[in-house]
Amino acid sequence: MSSTKRNLKKFQSLTSGNMASASLTSAVTNIELLDNVGVQINFTGSPVGTFEIQVSADYDRDAQGNVITAGNWIPISFPTTPAATGSSGQIYLDMTQLSAPWIRTVYTRTSGTGSLNVFITAKMI
Repeated sequence: MSSTKRNLKKFQSLTSGNMASASLTSAVTNIELLDNVGVQINFTGSPVGTFEIQVSADYDRDAQGNVITAGNWIPISFPTTPAATGSSGQIYLDMTQLSAPWIRTVYTRTSGTGSLNVFITAKMI
């Protein structure tokens, strides 16, 4: 019996986001049937704010990408809150055994400015 492993090759879910905005939300990504997910957050400038990885079980869209149900978005808890603290930086969040089919990244600004890029990748165990 053969099995096929699924993966999500690197995908840029937010490109050159203006971190002077009150908040930024990445594209929603389907991670259904993928167990391990990595999100890389790259930012420049002098931003101060926090990042959340949010998941949803009730969000839905059709094959053309039209949102059918906006869903409810729940943040994943981390031991420490991922944050930008006033200078350029990178954050990598490695999440295992996620059961939610949808994921997105949200930046909430406190102060400062900068540019934000978010990448996501995932694989089946």
